[in-house]
Amino acid sequence: MRYVLLAIILTVMLFLKIARAEEIKASWYSYASLKSEGTWAKGAQRMANGSWYDENALTCACRLYPLGSWLYITNLANGKSVLVRVTDRIGKRFATSRIDLSKRAFKQIADLRTGIIKVKIERSRNETH
Repeated sequence: MRYVLLAIILTVMLFLKIARAEEIKASWYSYASLKSEGTWAKGAQRMANGSWYDENALTCACRLYPLGSWLYITNLANGKSVLVRVTDRIGKRFATSRIDLSKRAFKQIADLRTGIIKVKIERSRNETH
């Protein structure tokens, strides 16, 4: 009986950990920002998943989730959300503290002039968007 109870407790704890949302900072990147920092020519405009970067797509760069994951990003200041796909990796310096949204994705939840915002990240349970 103890083992069954322990198994149930561990299962619930694991589920809560998986379902838990992460709060983190979000910024955005565009063709212009990639060119100005010198990564445009170096990466030949390709993302970590091999596709071409499109600042008008609903994508993000992140190291916290696997490539191809779908994430709900919610701006904590105004409650606006956007669904994005992880297609690229953010630099190691921000690996655990930030997510980079495409220009279009950021624009849907905040004014571009804001630059960096606090967001909540939730992994979509439906990976076939």
